[in-house]
Amino acid sequence: MSSSIPSTTRALVVRSKGEIVLEQAVPTPKLRDDYLLVRTTAVALNPTDWKTADFLIGGDPSGTRVGCDYAGVVVAVGSKVTQPFKVGDRIAGGAHGSNQVQKEDGAFADYIAAKPDLAFKIPDFMSDEDAASLPLGTTTVGQGFYQGLKLATPENPLKTPENILIYGGATATGILGIQFAKLSGYRVLVTASPKNAEYLKSLGADEVIDYHDTDAALANIKTALNGGALRYAWDCISYVETAQFCAKALALTPASLAEGPGSLQYYQLLFNPFEPLKEIDPRIDGGMTLYYTAFGEYFEKWMPFEASSTDLQFARQFWESTRKLINDGKLKPARTYVNRGGADLEGVLVGLKELKGDKVSGGKLVYTIKQ
Repeated sequence: MSSSIPSTTRALVVRSKGEIVLEQAVPTPKLRDDYLLVRTTAVALNPTDWKTADFLIGGDPSGTRVGCDYAGVVVAVGSKVTQPFKVGDRIAGGAHGSNQVQKEDGAFADYIAAKPDLAFKIPDFMSDEDAASLPLGTTTVGQGFYQGLKLATPENPLKTPENILIYGGATATGILGIQFAKLSGYRVLVTASPKNAEYLKSLGADEVIDYHDTDAALANIKTALNGGALRYAWDCISYVETAQFCAKALALTPASLAEGPGSLQYYQLLFNPFEPLKEIDPRIDGGMTLYYTAFGEYFEKWMPFEASSTDLQFARQFWESTRKLINDGKLKPARTYVNRGGADLEGVLVGLKELKGDKVSGGKLVYTIKQ
């Protein structure tokens, strides 16, 4: 490692259940053979950041470093990195926050270990703040849409649109999902608050359904379908009640347009049992995706997860095509709320409380990092 890289770094660390603190001098991550070392310039917040620190996702993350989304400058390249990254490149990517196995991972720090497979060079027209908002959400869309639901891809979009429901369209991940679904040729129905409707339509949403009154929302979906099929639902919230809503929406599909088990597909970001959904309609099947499996490494959350070479290979291929979408300006970052509550890592602490308090919608909290 270069002598110009400091031996210690500031980082947000989980001290105990629900307690995240700013440590002023923890060891700078080691440069692993297949990793990059990055000096961060901006970081973006995701719900998983506080949920892992609160032990909600499981295990004991005490002593781990927090955060997944980053932008920054490459300061060192591992000896086995095959992607065309070099020292000095501006990049953005996804880190494994609150990694209970590799505790030095995590994006909310001055210097971080970065997996090159889940990273992209930031185009000249894009700011570090916008770039930092993309990685985790984009990877999650890829897992849900193309690895899970097996949707048509932006490279080979549908010639005749099919309906897809995105529950939680105003979440940062939902905002990216709308764009991918549209690029893939789908007719996009989303649930969101009316205040975000015009913004979501500008990104490609065909119908924005107010979710506050469940019965009215389902009636509006039925009207929007106009007797057609809704075979796909992707749940960016993934609570029991949102899973049930998606199941009821899928069940609006006439039997003549989708027959048999698995003809209706529901994918979620958190686990909810499928049996209650099958009771709503036995045709429903699907699964869940978990961002962290994309690293292709063993990790622990609520249970041990074996390294998945399949998930890593998918992530590599997905990011190869996605880098082109970003460079061509076809994938727009969600609206960013920069330095809300304060800048730098101190600001991140404020932002995590905002996110935990459900005070963020229609965009993403991003914080610039002072070096």
